[in-house]
Amino acid sequence: MKFSLEYICEGCGGKLSPSANKNRIIDGFFSDSRTPDTSKLFLALRGERVDGNTFVPELINKGCAVLTDREENLNLSGDCIYVTDVREALQRLARSYRKNEINNIPIIGITGSVGKTTTKDMVAVTLSSSLSVHKTLGNSNSQIGLPQTVLATPKDIDCAVIELGMSMPGEMERIAPCAKPDISIITNIGYSHIENLGSREAIRDEKLKIAAFSKNGSMLILNGDEPLLRNIEYPYNKVVFVSFDDNTCDCYAENVIESQHGVDFTAVIFGKRIKVSLSVLGKHFVINSLFALAAARCLDISLEKAADALSDYQSDGKRQHIYEKDGHTVISDCYNASPESMEAALSVLSKYNGRKIAVLGDMLELGTESVNLHKRVGSSVKLCADVLITYGTLAKNIAFEAKDIIVYSFEKEDAEQLLSFLKNFIKEGDTVLYKASNGMNLDRLIV
Repeated sequence: MKFSLEYICEGCGGKLSPSANKNRIIDGFFSDSRTPDTSKLFLALRGERVDGNTFVPELINKGCAVLTDREENLNLSGDCIYVTDVREALQRLARSYRKNEINNIPIIGITGSVGKTTTKDMVAVTLSSSLSVHKTLGNSNSQIGLPQTVLATPKDIDCAVIELGMSMPGEMERIAPCAKPDISIITNIGYSHIENLGSREAIRDEKLKIAAFSKNGSMLILNGDEPLLRNIEYPYNKVVFVSFDDNTCDCYAENVIESQHGVDFTAVIFGKRIKVSLSVLGKHFVINSLFALAAARCLDISLEKAADALSDYQSDGKRQHIYEKDGHTVISDCYNASPESMEAALSVLSKYNGRKIAVLGDMLELGTESVNLHKRVGSSVKLCADVLITYGTLAKNIAFEAKDIIVYSFEKEDAEQLLSFLKNFIKEGDTVLYKASNGMNLDRLIV
């Protein structure tokens, strides 16, 4: 992206400082004052503990341009845009760019409780078999990250794949208009952020707002294995259902064969059968692949090319990263955790030979359901692992249902003791799964 200050100011409904150079070119944004970049625009965000406006005078003196919601900063001698709300202004700018500059570029918007980033990456892989694709980097899917992804979409790209995240009521209706998808995908309705939204029905209703703010006549691809998404009205879109094995859905899988080397299956996409071989472990990747193939078909991409491209798909660093270390196998999956993703990771662990060890930490933001949902994971542990090691107060509840296996428990403040224990306990030939919410920092304890 390359925008003039004047373009940004007009697009976000702001006011330029009298001394501003309206022709100055900006090629991105930053919000960490410790890493100033004069080629980018500083977003003076108000956080719970830090107000970005505090750093505006210093950054102006260093030659940076700023977007601020403190009107007195207009009096500073430098390049400054004043708005009433920085987040809303950035979103308004993204909506304007989507409408006026990249309206003809198909955008695939992806949301869901689990599997957003994996599905986003798989969709991008399939589409890249025939098209030039722009996609969300990492998981920049927030109120701030998503509009930046939209604004970074080149005008000469064939399509964009954009991830939309939400954790609070009202967030989807603010960011979905920035992307205004032509194809929307909802991977599932789980328990993530139920603490903030209250129920799975409320989570579903919030995520479905992606459809309300998509383009007229757009496609909505849904998980047909989720009862909360079946048998309800979808007035805005043409609806496609994807299922792991329900042949009444538009897209589904047949003959799924799982091994330590990956997953092979036959994908049935709107009646056409195509062989798919994945080099990643876990049946949960099957439905993510089906979402990707369905999206490819909706854009008239060869299913043969799309399936070939999927064979090269690899998970990113923190999501199910499997590797050998000092004679044992590590399954590192520490980016996030929910009951669904815990159970999927445990299923992968179960496929290995030798002693299977599950190191499981707290799943966060589950609200009043937290204890019961941790206990639910315990039912899967006893079928998939020989040893359970819990990390954190909530994770101890996993052990309640993990009958007849060896259990060790550590509190979060006992991180050093856990690290020492693991170094002595793990032996050659073991397979060790590490899984917890990102806030537990369990990845720092991998040995």
